[in-house]
Amino acid sequence: MAKKKAPLKNRLARHQTTTNMGVVAATLRPADKNRSLFEVCWEILNPVCPLAVTDADELIERLTERPPFGSAQATGWIAGLLGTTLAYPSSNDPLADPKLRALEDEVIAALGPDALWYTNGEHPLPALRPPRSGHGWSPITRATFDLVVTARGNGLDLVLARIDED
Repeated sequence: MAKKKAPLKNRLARHQTTTNMGVVAATLRPADKNRSLFEVCWEILNPVCPLAVTDADELIERLTERPPFGSAQATGWIAGLLGTTLAYPSSNDPLADPKLRALEDEVIAALGPDALWYTNGEHPLPALRPPRSGHGWSPITRATFDLVVTARGNGLDLVLARIDED
């Protein structure tokens, strides 16, 4: 008898805790229709890492400096955040890891094609970064490096955050 897969949210959280010490949030949960995605992101990040933003309103400013993007442009964001460091990026391609790629594909599919994605920085995988757009990086934490990716779609909220020190 084949082993039943754990729920997607559990596999995402397990990847966070077992393989990447710099990942401080890897959360996929039902969307809270009474609160904005940014308020949910604030609630998740505030207790787990030292924030440079003082409240959810400042978090909104940092996460909306760049235009939101859709699920069609989400390739590599999850695998890159979970599978590489920000301070000393590896030459390994996290998308080449079949388990990590499958996890990313499942999360993107679960959020659906109409999900809106927000981030405070550049794509974590240099090969997938568009030419410089002049938006820069907007720190959210007090860490030397941070990257936050959040999305809402199909009744789900995703919050991913990685911090690294050099």
